[in-house]
Amino acid sequence: MSQEKKNALKSIVFYIIAILIIVLINISGKFKSGPCTPNLDVLSVFIFIILNVILLIINGVKAFVMKKETKLSTIVHLAVLIIWIIYINFKVV
Repeated sequence: MSQEKKNALKSIVFYIIAILIIVLINISGKFKSGPCTPNLDVLSVFIFIILNVILLIINGVKAFVMKKETKLSTIVHLAVLIIWIIYINFKVV
């Protein structure tokens, strides 16, 4: 397996873990919003969106400026960002 495919696979695994964490935070009763932790369930989604944008920028720079093998990983990050935007626009968190 080429390094570019390994990088893309690592990105996909990261997002699977991130989605599982968000689901666990949102369905468990321990992490719901309250007076001590306002909007923790909503904040969990936005934290991963911020991480997504950071990873997209880093991989974009590596792929197109430094000519490293991260183009597939950049496409994965871009696709996930588009999915986040669609999710937030059509389902208010």
